[in-house]
Amino acid sequence: MMNLTLLQMSEENHPSPTDNATSQQGTTEPQTKQRLIIGIFADVWLLNGTIIRKTPRKNDVNNPEAMLPIYREALIYNILGPHPRIAECLTLNQHKDNIKHIDIKYYPHSDLTSYCKKHSISPTLRSKWFRQILESIILIHSFGVIHSDLALRQFLVDNNFDLRLGDFNSSQCPDNPALGYEKASHCLPRDYELPNTEASDIFALGSTLYELVCGNAPYSELNPVPESNDPEAIRAHVRRQHAVIDYVIEERYKAREFADVSGVWNGHIILGCWKGEFATAKEVLDTFLES
Repeated sequence: MMNLTLLQMSEENHPSPTDNATSQQGTTEPQTKQRLIIGIFADVWLLNGTIIRKTPRKNDVNNPEAMLPIYREALIYNILGPHPRIAECLTLNQHKDNIKHIDIKYYPHSDLTSYCKKHSISPTLRSKWFRQILESIILIHSFGVIHSDLALRQFLVDNNFDLRLGDFNSSQCPDNPALGYEKASHCLPRDYELPNTEASDIFALGSTLYELVCGNAPYSELNPVPESNDPEAIRAHVRRQHAVIDYVIEERYKAREFADVSGVWNGHIILGCWKGEFATAKEVLDTFLES
């Protein structure tokens, strides 16, 4: 399963990885940067405490393969345009030849997974976020965009405590096949050589909603995150996840064995997403509003 492996990095005070790069807001040569993530597709930096910049791995802007996820994310943001359910992109409408990075507004409340781990979520806020997750998927599907890596971590919490969907660097859109697919806990078993679909996104949506309601991903108990920050313990955890646990989860899904949602708030909706009972995200929202 293709997914981002994240490494936390320390702060460095020196020029941006892409010198002389300018966003729509006129930001040039940031005074400070902090590398947040090294991912499969991109390096992620915090610039001046206000902008998230995604650059190709090792800043290899001349490598077409390394640039493809950057181009894809730029394309998706251009297709979707500004919207309150979508992360605010600060580098819209650039010609492909001029794209060296993607700049996104920095949201201090971070992603939804991180926020939920640090804060108690009220029933009212949980209900709002449940609805807003559905609204975001309805929106992208209306443009023919398949996210292809839906999970709670892909939603950012803005200053109004509203959700914004981001991280489109493996997404699919018309005439552009997906560059990856979901983590095992969110992945509909299928022929991975075929295009991703609304059905695969809706399956992942079920696991995303499960995360919001239950506080962890389906079957996370099969490979508990180590309490230690020891690098070797973390590496062993990742190796076990990829070598053993992902296979176990996929086999359970193939056998239509899903995490227990009896007694879980809106568990019938989560289970319906997994079982393929909803043809569209709009049907999921309608069911939620009728509950």
